[in-house]
This record gives sequence, structure tokens and C-alpha cells, in this order.
Amino acid sequence: MTTTVTTAWNRADHLQRMKSHGRFDTLVIGGGIIGAGATLDLSIRGVDVGLVEQSDFAQGTSSRSTKLFHGGIRYLPHFEFNLVSEGLREQKILHHIADFLYDPLEFVIPIYEQYGLADAPKWASKGWIAPVALRAGLTLYDVLGGFGRPGDRHRGVDVETLLEMMPDLKTEGLKSGVVYSDAQTDDSRLVVTLLKTAVRRYGATAAGGIKVSMVHPHDGWFSVDVEDVSTGEAFTLEATTVIAATGAFQLPGIDGPAKPMRLVASKGTHLMVAEKDLPLGGRALVLPTTDDGRVLFIVPWLGHAMIGTTDTEYTDDPTHPTASDEDNEYLIRHVQRYLDVPDFEPISSFAGLRALADPEGESTAKASRGHVVGEPVPGLVQVAGGKLTTYRKIAAEAADVVAERLDVGVKSSTDAVTLVGANGSIPALERRMREAGASGSVIGPSINRYGTEVMTLANLMEEDPDLAKPLGDGRTSRADVVYAVRFEAASRISDITLRRTHLAWFTRDHARDDSPEIASMMQRELGWNDEERARQLASHETELTAEAL
Repeated sequence: MTTTVTTAWNRADHLQRMKSHGRFDTLVIGGGIIGAGATLDLSIRGVDVGLVEQSDFAQGTSSRSTKLFHGGIRYLPHFEFNLVSEGLREQKILHHIADFLYDPLEFVIPIYEQYGLADAPKWASKGWIAPVALRAGLTLYDVLGGFGRPGDRHRGVDVETLLEMMPDLKTEGLKSGVVYSDAQTDDSRLVVTLLKTAVRRYGATAAGGIKVSMVHPHDGWFSVDVEDVSTGEAFTLEATTVIAATGAFQLPGIDGPAKPMRLVASKGTHLMVAEKDLPLGGRALVLPTTDDGRVLFIVPWLGHAMIGTTDTEYTDDPTHPTASDEDNEYLIRHVQRYLDVPDFEPISSFAGLRALADPEGESTAKASRGHVVGEPVPGLVQVAGGKLTTYRKIAAEAADVVAERLDVGVKSSTDAVTLVGANGSIPALERRMREAGASGSVIGPSINRYGTEVMTLANLMEEDPDLAKPLGDGRTSRADVVYAVRFEAASRISDITLRRTHLAWFTRDHARDDSPEIASMMQRELGWNDEERARQLASHETELTAEAL
């Protein structure tokens, strides 16, 4: 079926395209990072792809990570060199294809006499050997990264230099430190950008708020029973192949015998803290060990400090995992173990679930972060496990299985395809935003969010100067609301406050003061009546409450 490629991408149009579409070559179930990556990969190969997501894109784990593009330094002591080298290779690719979403970052590891190093072998975790072993591991990390990886190679630092970098570090037992390079991103923005690229450039169809209830295998194709969550309307989609990238959610029911993968969910909690309460000077701090033998990160992210993460087995409803009091206490206690800072109150918290494949009875902390691609039914591909940094490789592996079923000989080329928004001139983008009347506090965050797409944001501001005004976090403008609806398929208030932007995480009222104005703008864009506007505001409050915000 021939599709029309436009710059616009809104839910109503794509929902209608879903309903009127014939048989897709591939239907992707799940709008997280793997589903989005597979959609782009196959669309580039010329495959007719539809993607359905039961809530919003990146609403699950893919908006709740530690936001790192990391090679996986913690895998070195476990001799998982393949995972490390794969992650480091992907860093170089991501820096090229998504430069505005790739931010090189230095990580500082303090070495204390009394604490040791998590993940290191027992003989190398303390004493004089600890810094030697750590530097040997980081030398290997640099070697595996090869030439051309963004960031500097690791270096050792003495206590004086360490305290210049991190003045709040406690000094008792502090022996030295090490600095190495990795990178960070905005995970939910990456997901939306992948899908935006697939939709705009390659004609993919993608709609949120469509829940799958049953997959029916037929002879060489599938029918899939779905429901429009907003209206309750049920309808059926057809596809020759299916990819299930549902993360911590169970694979939708399959009509007939099928052996699903064995999964365990691990919850990771993060705290968002005001930068003034945990100043980091633009570097991340690694807390070298915890009571349960792990490492923690304090990462500067979008003008805030983010603390994370926990690792506890999770068996409850995966829809809204939240931080418990114990999670919060654990994170704050360890921060204050290493930093001499006053008591602080986090602005917000969030929790995500890692779906770990085939743990074979291990604890979640020991379960492999490697991924598994399976085919419980011929033509139905299931993906589990993996990490944000290697999403592209995992998606390509799943896409390869589908391509073989479809007899598509084109290989994956996502390592060379830049995403919508990439390769812009930052000075030129800043100048364009200033010309459009954007507030100075909005310009940098907007470029980090959209890359060259801020040109469209600037056009919106010029058409309606009121859209240039910032919202409560000072980082988000009213134009973000209009852009998200017209060009990023946002259809609910929380799509904007929690994922297209992070307004609800960065304000102590969690976007409640801004939500009526956001609702009014969305009402104009989407044609809501007053009753629907009120319903959407109530739904937003319900979701904030469910997220413990």
C-alpha cells in the first residue's frame, strides 16, 4: 500500500490510517525504544510498518532510565567484553546519527579506603590494589572503545584535584580518584525522534492508545485484535509478520500454543533534585559501592541532578511503578554517605522496569543485561532485555528475522541514517530562536530537545508570539505544546508534561499550575469541547497521582 509522507504526525490521522490500512508487512507492538528502533529499521528497508502502543510512546521503561549512553563499565569484572565493546561501538554511531541527543559526560569515581569498589573481584575491591585494578579496567575500556569514540580517555586524579572537581565529597578515607568518559541522552525524546523519522521520511504508521488483546496466527499472516483505549472501539489489524517489543508488559495473548520467554522485572528508582542542592559542576559522580554491593550515579541532567538507581525485583502491575519510601531513603542515605551536603528534598521521583530475559533463578542484580530475540510462533518475533545504548543493534537483529520471513534482502542501515533534527549548526539555531522571540532559558533546552526542528518551533512563535512564553520550569515554551500535538502525535496532557517535555518532573507542583493552559491549547488544536477538556484535566491529575507526583 502506498503511503503519503508529510511533516505532520498526529494521532487522529494515524489512527484512521490504521483502521483503513490493508495488511501491513509488519505490525510492531510496543512503542518503546526497541519498537521504535525496529519500526525505523524496517521502514528504511522498504517494509510497510505499523506500530501500536497501548498508552503513549516511551511511557514505560523508555522514559524512565538513567539516561545514559554507556558502554557498560560494570560488565568488565564479569568478563562480558562483548557487551562492553558493542556498547562502545554504538556510542560512536549514536553520536553521528543523533548528535543533538548525545551529550558527552565525564564520570568521577572517588576511591575510599573503607568502602571499596562494587562489581570488582573481592581481591581487587579494597586496599592498594583497588585503584590499580580500576585503572587497568578503564584502560581496557578505552581500548575496546577504539578510535573516534567521543570523550577523553580515562585519567587518574589526586585528592586535591578530586576535591576541585567535587568539593562536597567527604574526605575521610579518600585516597584518589579516576575520571572516565561516557555520554547521556534524553531517552523519551530519542524514542519520539526515531518514530518521527520513520513516519516523516519512510511512511510508517504509528499510533498510541491502541491496546492489543489477542494475536491470531494464520497460514503466513496474523490478525490482531486491538482496542482504541480512548473510545473503547474494537477493531482488527492484519500483518504478515509481528514484532512484540512490550518490555515489562506480558506478550499479548496468542491464539494457539506458544512458549513465551521467561522474564523477570527489576525496578530502578531515580530522584530528581534541584541543581543548587547537589551541585556537580557538569560532571557525573559515581558512588563506588552501596550496602547491597552496587554502584550509584549522580548525574547532571537538563539543569538538575538525578540520582539512581535501585535494583529490586518487581511483581506488581507494570503500568505505574513508583518509588517507595524505602527506595528514596536508600538513595538519599548513600548520597549523604559520600557527600557532605545538607538535607535536601527531591523535586520528583520516577521508577522504571527492566525486563530481564531468562535469569535462571538469579537475582535481578545478577541477571544478564543482554537481550534475547525469540520467535514463539513463526513470523512473530519477541524481544526482551538489552539496554538503551544498544537499542539499534537489538532492533536490527529483530528486523533481520522479520526481513528474512518477508524475503527482503536489504540489510540494516540505521548506523548511517541520521535522525530528524540532526546535524544542525547550534549558533544558527540559537540565532533563529532569538529572532522568534524565544526566552533565553528556553533556547538551549529546545535545541537539545529537537535539534534542527527548533526552526519549526521558531515559526510557531512568530505566528503567535504568545507561544514564545515559557511554562513553569522555564525550559519549556507554549510552542512545545502545539508542536507536540501537530508533529509528535501527543493527544493527552501527560504526553506533553511527562514525555515530550519533562515539565512534571522539573516543577514542584508537577505541572499542575500549567496544565489548565496546556489543556486550553490542546483543546484548540484537537477540537475538544469543554467536557472533553475537563475530562483530560482529570485524567492528567489521575496519572500524576498514579506516578506519585
